[in-house]
Amino acid sequence: MPTNPHEISRLIFLGLDGVGLDLASHLAGRGIMPRLGWLMERAGAWSTASPLPEVSPVCWTSMFSGLGPGGHGVFGFAEPREHAYGIVPADSSMVRAPRLWDLASAAGLTSTVLNVPLTYPPTPIQGSMVSGFVCPDLAGGVHPPGLLPRLQAMGYRPEAELETGREDPAALLADVARALAVRLELFGQMLAQDHHLFVGVVSDTDRVNHFAWPALWEPEHPLAPAALGVYQQVDAFIGALLERHGEDIERGGTALMIAADHSFGPIVSEVYLNQWLKQEGYLLVEGEPPGERILPATRALALDPGRIYLHTDRFPGGTVSPGPEAEALAAEIAAKLSALSFSRVAQGADGPEISLERPVARVHQGRDIYQGPCLPAAPELVAEAAPGYSLRGGLDRAGVFGLSHLSGTHRPRGALALMLPEPEGKPEHMQGLFGLMTESLGLKSGLPG
Repeated sequence: MPTNPHEISRLIFLGLDGVGLDLASHLAGRGIMPRLGWLMERAGAWSTASPLPEVSPVCWTSMFSGLGPGGHGVFGFAEPREHAYGIVPADSSMVRAPRLWDLASAAGLTSTVLNVPLTYPPTPIQGSMVSGFVCPDLAGGVHPPGLLPRLQAMGYRPEAELETGREDPAALLADVARALAVRLELFGQMLAQDHHLFVGVVSDTDRVNHFAWPALWEPEHPLAPAALGVYQQVDAFIGALLERHGEDIERGGTALMIAADHSFGPIVSEVYLNQWLKQEGYLLVEGEPPGERILPATRALALDPGRIYLHTDRFPGGTVSPGPEAEALAAEIAAKLSALSFSRVAQGADGPEISLERPVARVHQGRDIYQGPCLPAAPELVAEAAPGYSLRGGLDRAGVFGLSHLSGTHRPRGALALMLPEPEGKPEHMQGLFGLMTESLGLKSGLPG
């Protein structure tokens, strides 16, 4: 098989949001995803580590820019308003670095980019783009605009009705399957075009994992047929892709990459960081959400999923001084939060057993895990959850610990990755996939070194 990247004329990328190597292996072993299982063995699948926080806007932007949040400027689903207490939902205008399709367009290559998170509003690339999560308005998420009538005729939707899952996860899974069927139909149609780069992300797998995680592992679970059915839809699409393009992939004329942005695991408990900050006296508010007011004596506040910002002059009433005071405060909060414990009750052989667990694996200094021109916008601290725990802001919750309608949560290690032709080097970090993709297209990444 040819390994010279300049012999490759096309790259096909299929993203599987939230699919870890462990889950993919499990589903392949049970015969739910036999085509993916064949590819994993054929390509020597491996796992990658995600940037923190391991949420889709951060991870997908890192994968397709080759940079961490300090380089591309996206630190979560939303960012604090400048010199205010509100937040601004993240969108493509916040990305401060070129992504793969931008480089392809600059080099005269054409691209199809479908359903990638944080591509709303779409970039006017050479080719086509349909924005992914969050896409509040399909009409505003399509490039070129002439593609919109085709999507409307298909009944294309950027997202299933996720709110349904709060009360009726079975109805949500049925709606996910319907939305996915149309999404994969679009993927197949657009793959038939001769663009040099095809990127399609299946976000629907993440939704199944959040709302029905146990059903993917327990055959007798009442939601198992519906949850596994979504993965069977994806595997059937992989089979159709291989049937159509497998020969060219084998010859080395087309490169194929399948990758995830993060992995998943079950939830023992959610951890509400703003409630903990209130309990410890770091966060002072008056009033009730959503009309609460942060008081000047506040010293720290949190945003999903694990970002902690000190109450400095980046906020209008901030009183924490940069320098020694801020550094001492950050170290104090990090030490206390790392020592937080949760009493976990499990059924033992002789009855219920209680064990103390640390729900926070570690607390990182922002300056230690982020590098680049966007570092001033980074949170001072980033908490990383221990397996089994989900970190949330939770200002509207009653206590530090609790559960919600979600049964699965993101994990920052173990995301699935595979590529054909199989690369000689397999990056340990997700950003390294960007180099494999630019190399396969003969592009210059623009990254240092």
